[in-house]
Amino acid sequence: MTEQVKSPDFVEYHRDILPALLEHGRGELLGGQHLPVLGLSVVGTDESFSYTLGEQGLGIGCGIDNADVSIALEEKDWRGLVDDLETVPGILYGGRLAGHTGNLMDFVRWEPALRALYTGRPIYDAEHFELTDEHGDALDPLSAFSLASDDGQMRAFLDAAGYLLVTSVFTEPEVARFRAAAAELAAAAVEGDQSSWWGKSGNGDSVLCRCLKAGTHPTFSGLYDDPRMRRLAALLPEGMIHLPPQEQDAITAIYKNPGVTEGLSDLPWHRDCGMGGHASMCPTYVLSIYLYDATPAAGQLQFLPGSQDFGFGFADASQVKYGKAVTVPACAGDITLHIGDVMHAAPPPEGREAPFRQSILLAFQPDFIHHRGERHYNDALLGAEDGQVPHLRRIVKK
Repeated sequence: MTEQVKSPDFVEYHRDILPALLEHGRGELLGGQHLPVLGLSVVGTDESFSYTLGEQGLGIGCGIDNADVSIALEEKDWRGLVDDLETVPGILYGGRLAGHTGNLMDFVRWEPALRALYTGRPIYDAEHFELTDEHGDALDPLSAFSLASDDGQMRAFLDAAGYLLVTSVFTEPEVARFRAAAAELAAAAVEGDQSSWWGKSGNGDSVLCRCLKAGTHPTFSGLYDDPRMRRLAALLPEGMIHLPPQEQDAITAIYKNPGVTEGLSDLPWHRDCGMGGHASMCPTYVLSIYLYDATPAAGQLQFLPGSQDFGFGFADASQVKYGKAVTVPACAGDITLHIGDVMHAAPPPEGREAPFRQSILLAFQPDFIHHRGERHYNDALLGAEDGQVPHLRRIVKK
């Protein structure tokens, strides 16, 4: 009979496992980071530990008396961080902190370092990263492709950059039908229906940000069977599936709005597994169909090229101005295809006159099981009776 191996508990991990990882170079992945002292404790465990990260590298100490921010978690949630199934934002949105002291945004700032320590994923250097192909030759991060392009070249660029722009996939009449269908979905959406996201404008008016069940509309329900979509889906790794079109999150309609002051209309830098589940649900892929030109005035999607193989946190967005964020110049009828792990953002429209960016999203993923037995990791964002999805900075101030 095979003896079952017991995974290390919180104390054993910090006394034996993590020091061994550091001794073998895991701390080198932190790349000179300086962060507030983080204290960690687990419910039901008497011992606690603190992480100090500065010029001398990472130090693990006993106790949390010197911590700038202290976090108490249930054992399963701490274990989820170690196993790359939980995330800091997912824990905060889910209200699963067992207790804390200090500024929770400091805990958010620790997430890339925690992923590096626990999983060996290096931290993305937005300033110095160079996009190259598998042979080491430089790639243009603004490369665009078409349906006449070679599949192998498109797949290679997607794998390297984490995103792909394919132009003129849908015709003007098709786009016109998509716009009309998106307008019908918007008219039918109701705040608090738990299948749509809402925000608020500066004058307090509610605005629709996305509909999560766009596949219930007959115009969109057959998109996964469209030959063009099937061809682009063939660029993905084997084993990718999609949900039945009518299910929530199978096909999503995105609506950009100007002047949104509350909610998640203007998404900060994030990855699509930012609410959890990376170790079980990734790689995921999102295909976006553009209904209007994505200009600065209308709102554009941005990517950090090649960041899908690294860690990069929500709180690190200020670094991007020193780096090489790519704004994709997509037009109506174009599509982008991106890996869920690539860091991307949706900044607000710079203009005040419609049309603003609208997109229809198709999602591809492995056939995975939610590790907590729930429906979808992003459901942590839902729940408010008014349908408002708060920004993380508002969550940490509660």
